[in-house]
Amino acid sequence: MFMYVACVYKMIYICSVEHKTTERCMENKNVFGMRLLAARTQAGLSQDALVRLLNGQISKTAIARYERGEMEPGLINAKLLAEALKQSMDYFYRPFTMSITSIDFRKNASLSIKSKKMITEKIAAFTERYLILENLLDFQTTFENPLKNNKVRNMEDIELLAEELHEAWELGFNPLGPIMCMLEDKGIKILELDTEEKFQGSLVTVQGNIPFIVIRKADTVERRRLTALHEVGHLLLDFDESFTETEVERLCNIFASAVLLPRRTFKREIGLVRSDFSKRELSIIKDRYGISAGAFVMRAYNMGVINKFRMIKLINITRQTKLEDHLGSHQLKDHPDRFDQLISIALSEGRISLTKAAELAQLDLETLMLNFVNNEETFTN
Repeated sequence: MFMYVACVYKMIYICSVEHKTTERCMENKNVFGMRLLAARTQAGLSQDALVRLLNGQISKTAIARYERGEMEPGLINAKLLAEALKQSMDYFYRPFTMSITSIDFRKNASLSIKSKKMITEKIAAFTERYLILENLLDFQTTFENPLKNNKVRNMEDIELLAEELHEAWELGFNPLGPIMCMLEDKGIKILELDTEEKFQGSLVTVQGNIPFIVIRKADTVERRRLTALHEVGHLLLDFDESFTETEVERLCNIFASAVLLPRRTFKREIGLVRSDFSKRELSIIKDRYGISAGAFVMRAYNMGVINKFRMIKLINITRQTKLEDHLGSHQLKDHPDRFDQLISIALSEGRISLTKAAELAQLDLETLMLNFVNNEETFTN
């Protein structure tokens, strides 16, 4: 059994949109209370809503006292809370072992405070489970910025740095395949999160230097790829202080598109002077490069390949359906898989039990067995 060491009792959230830092102390003596608060926030439940979910078996006063650390529940109430919040009992008594250094919510995401808190707790829970697995298996990865000591002063710098990244990471200049696994190989961990549509992605730093990129699971594959590389832009690039936050966001979008479709590739395969693009060609480009037709049109416009009038016309074509259902074959798959691989290794090597694996993977035992276990007789709880 892996022994958890409580080495950090302070979690700092830095939300760049709000320009403020919120600190909360994680006292070891109140692990259950802080875990209860975190689980309730993850679920998006108020104390009153949790009481209703429990059919009144635990009062609001008791829940409040648990969260404040004024008392701890007995076994029966602890089990009721665990079942209601879909967490294991182990979760509520496990000391905190990591800290989130920063979470960068985009300024234009217009998320409510409640939504930010819920997303923050979901991210904290995932990053903790991820690091538990890495430490258990001693499979830690190291991230190094291949574009360090750069300075972005204009859009030309973005183009050059995108190509420099291709060379540094040996990506070549042909269409990129799945990028999520590639980013994970470079020490950037990826979380696909079930969240509301307003969430546009986030860059999270854990333990001071471990980068996580959070993307919305329900987005199209092209959108998720662009979002991931947008956050890579925030991670790798050093923007001149003269840029506003809005300008930085725009430049990160340009960087993401430039990584998916570098200028030298664009010139070779598409041409730097065009009068128009047909729906068929937009579909081919979308499928070949894994970039949405809308993002491609903006890429062509930002490079001066087409004029503003043609850009507006083409954007209107891409928006005929919300998810560009009318363009492309929709065959591209691109998902992070390193976390699942760690779960598989830990199980196959007998490092964790089925119940522990189910907790870390956030799956019920039946689903875990179906997806991760070849011979259930090999493992015991």
